[in-house]
Amino acid sequence: MIHYFIHPINPQSRLLEFTADSLKNHDGICVYPTDTVYGMGGCATNPKVIDRIGNIIQKKKKRLFSFICSDFSQVSQYVKISNPNYKLMKHYLPGPYTFILPATNYVPKKVCPKRKTVGIRIPNNKTCIELVKMLGVPLANTSLNIPGEHRGDPRNIAENISNEIDILLDVGALGNPIGSTIVDLTGDQPEVLRHGKGEWHG
Repeated sequence: MIHYFIHPINPQSRLLEFTADSLKNHDGICVYPTDTVYGMGGCATNPKVIDRIGNIIQKKKKRLFSFICSDFSQVSQYVKISNPNYKLMKHYLPGPYTFILPATNYVPKKVCPKRKTVGIRIPNNKTCIELVKMLGVPLANTSLNIPGEHRGDPRNIAENISNEIDILLDVGALGNPIGSTIVDLTGDQPEVLRHGKGEWHG
């Protein structure tokens, strides 16, 4: 595992470029900070990477991936958004929320076998967003298979999964490491599936 120490406010472009190249061209898997906890993922359009992550987290029968996108232009490629849902998401994103929406045909079958729905995130974290911009496609993101309180501390992450990933982007310990608030937007009204770090006002 390559361990990169990243400046949390001004992430080093050179290190993010190396990471993006690993993810895009070498089937790499990375751990990176978000505005909630550290996540694990890779290039969402690379089926080999999806299989690798599935083996690591041992959820091959039920892979739980969300897409981390850099902006709403990228979001609109992978999910169908009504005008009301677009306005709602613009209010909350970037931020600690995952929105479940109908998937488009751009979502690979490996990620979403029936291509029905997919979770979308735009975290308020510069390192993560800059990496996605350099990658040019979303990150297929999943939770780390370690205790929740450890998912905000890169030292614990390195001890637990250093042999399974290629790169760790370390910005230091994250304050208040709680998962995102998950909101289902596929019905007539938004439905909160999990109350997490993001406050929800409906």
